[in-house]
Parts: sequence; C-alpha cells; structure tokens
Amino acid sequence: MKKFVIVFKPSGRRVSCGAGTTILNCCRENKIQIVSTCGGQGKCHSCRIRIEKGIPTAPTGSELKRLCNSELERGWRLSCQARPAGDLVIYLPAKNSLTSTPAFKEELLVKLVPDSGRSRPRKGHGVAIDLGTTKMAGYLVNLSDGSILSNYAAANPQAVYGDDVISRITYAMSSPANGRKLRKTAAGAIDDMILELSGMAGCEPGTIIKIAVCGNTAMHHLLLGLPVGQLARAPYLPWTKDPVKISAKGLGLKSAPAADVYLLPNIGGYVGGDHVAVLAATEARDIMDATLIIDIGTNTEISLAAGGDVTSVSCASGPAFEGGHIKYGMKASPGAIDKIIIKDDKVKYRTIGGGRPVGICGSGMLDAVAQMIDARIIDPGGRMDRGHTLVHAQVGQSVVLIAGRDRSADGEDIVITQGDIRELQLAKAAIRTGINVLLKSAGLAIPGVKRVIIAGT
Repeated sequence: MKKFVIVFKPSGRRVSCGAGTTILNCCRENKIQIVSTCGGQGKCHSCRIRIEKGIPTAPTGSELKRLCNSELERGWRLSCQARPAGDLVIYLPAKNSLTSTPAFKEELLVKLVPDSGRSRPRKGHGVAIDLGTTKMAGYLVNLSDGSILSNYAAANPQAVYGDDVISRITYAMSSPANGRKLRKTAAGAIDDMILELSGMAGCEPGTIIKIAVCGNTAMHHLLLGLPVGQLARAPYLPWTKDPVKISAKGLGLKSAPAADVYLLPNIGGYVGGDHVAVLAATEARDIMDATLIIDIGTNTEISLAAGGDVTSVSCASGPAFEGGHIKYGMKASPGAIDKIIIKDDKVKYRTIGGGRPVGICGSGMLDAVAQMIDARIIDPGGRMDRGHTLVHAQVGQSVVLIAGRDRSADGEDIVITQGDIRELQLAKAAIRTGINVLLKSAGLAIPGVKRVIIAGT
C-alpha cells in the first residue's frame, strides 16, 4: 500500500498513513487522540479537521450532508471519512483533541466521604479512579492518614472509538481484537493517571499498594475484558455484579505492578460501580426524607432515597452536557465558552482562561439556552424563531452566531444550531423521565422531594 506523510498542526507531529486509511484511523494507530462521538461512522461533526496543504480524497456523502460548501472550500473535512491522496498538512482544532485537564478541587468530595473508622496501613499510598465514559478523575491518597496528596482529571482515550456506551459496546463486539484494544486503552489511561498523580505528589509509583476503580457497568466490563454484548440486549444483564479484586499486573497495569486493584460492584446493566460510589459517599441508606441523588454523565444514574430504601434508574442522557453531539461543543478546558449573556440583540461571552473562543462547553450551552428563552430567540418548545435578528440559516437549519470568525481561535464562526438545542432537550428529557419514573413508583410528586444531590463531571 502506498504511504503518505501527514503533518499535524499545531503540534508538528509527523506520521505515515496508507492511501486507503481514513485520517481518523491513522490518528488512532499513532495515538493521536481525536474526539469521535459516533465512533467514526460519519454521523456526527466531532472529528473535524482542516486540510491546510495537500490533496485528500473527494468529500463523501456524509461530509456533504454535515459540512456546508463554505466549510469544504476552506478545507474542513471529517477525519473519519477523508483519506490522503498525497502528503498532507492538517490542522487539528483543540476542541476536537482529547487532552488532559487541570487538577480540580477536592473539598466537596472530602466532606461527603464518611470516615469509615477502620484502621489504616502504616505506610503506602492508594489511588482512587473514576473511569467515566467521557472523562476520568483520580486521587492519590496517603493510606496512613487518609490525606489527599494530589488529584487529576483527563479525557478517557477510549472516546476515539465512540463517545457513548453503546458506541463502545458496538466497537468491542465487532471483533475480539477491538475488545482487547479498548481494554488496553483503559489500562494505559489508568497507568498514565497514576504516573501523573505520583509525579505531582513527588512519590514513587511503586509505593502505591491499593487502587480503587469505579465506573459504569460497560466501562467496568471493558476494563476487565468481560463480554459486553448482553449489555446491548434486553434485559441488559451485567456479566457480574460482584465486587472484583485483581492484581494490577493481572489487569495489565505497569505503573504499580505490586498493587491490588478493587472494582466496585455493579447494580445492573446500566447502574454501575460509579453510582455505588455516589450512594456510599452520600450515605443513601441512612436518608429518611425523600432525596433525589443524580449522577449526571453520558449515562446518568438517578436514585430516590427515602426511609432507608434506595431505588435506582439509568437514563441515556448522552454527552450533550459535556459538549458532545454539539456542533461546536467541547469539554471545559481553555478556550471553551462557559458563560453567555444575550441583551439588546447582542451576544457576550466568557471563555475559560480568557483567551479566544475555541468552542462551547456544557455550562455554556445551558447558559445559552436560558438566555435564548429570555430573549425569545427560542420558544418554550425549543424551536428557534427564524424571524429573530440573531437567527440565521446555515446548512439547512437555523443557527445563532455566538462568536464570529474574526474573534475565534480557529478562524471559524462559532454557532449554536437548532440541532444543538434538540440534543440538549433530549438529555434533559431523559433525566426528567428517569425522575418521573422513580417518583411514580414511590407514589410521590415533585413537592414531596425534600432534597436533590447532584454529582458528575
């Protein structure tokens, strides 16, 4: 097969790519992590790249459907569809790249986690990791006194194979090799997080003797290499609901090979160990007054705790709250628009870090929708008013311009589309439906709920 050279900007990374290989698959092979919400099926907009030099293959039907003529003329393509027809220079936008995020504050978690009162080892360190579908979070803990030495957050690199649980399951089911690839990717991400946490704290990874991992049932099964096909079929049964203890070496971890790894038990096919951790942290079994405990993520779990009983449901809320399935959506990182104000038909915004905007994160989308309702840009049903001054037409749908190309980091207009509003509505509706199901099963109405606890990224 003929090979071509691809140079990625702004990193300057040079890789070799076969003539018949999509640019997305080339990136996967070379560990260049590009967001791929639909798993590379050409059904979304998340893996956009810009060809700055060279000739790729002609646009596919999927690209013609999702990219307007002006975007194609400026070199924008979907990396899951485009293939090299010669050497290329490609610009990879920051919002489409999976990168680590800064350390976060741990005060709230420390207050929520009860002191077990159990004796602790005299020496050694432990690591606690939340293996989320979209993001990962980790803590390094001194086991002698329970103090937190460092914390870190990063994107889950499995996202290059699909942004949601179903995409990952589908990818794993397509071949045994793909399942092994997802397992290796998750183990590698945990290794990277352990090295980052220990480096921040100034300790050797070899001093880590305990690793606790929680995640939804699919992430749990993919990490352990367990079958996941049954999670995609009714009645959606997990392979196991038991807590798991395994050696770090047995799990494929290289950074702390002598450690024991503990995975929290699953409740069901779509209520996993991550929600078990939330229930433990909030001491849900001891809650008497009706309390909703909502763990928001790509897969949202909701529990109703009352009188010592706990009932749980799972909702396919999708990644919209984290910027997924949004045309210019991105994670909350530098350049993300996180606050929007619309007043007198003018749009003002704030970005994380104060620099030029790259895209819009989940909190920015929520802000935008609230502002659009107040400004009567959208009606209560979510439909944009095509007669409003701020509403324009683009690629067959209504859009609102948030930041013009003269102000954005990538030289492109950043807009919110009618489709983006619908994605957010779907996420919100999924969560509200789960709440309604729980309340109906308990014979309660919204006024009967005394407290709401929200967790998630």
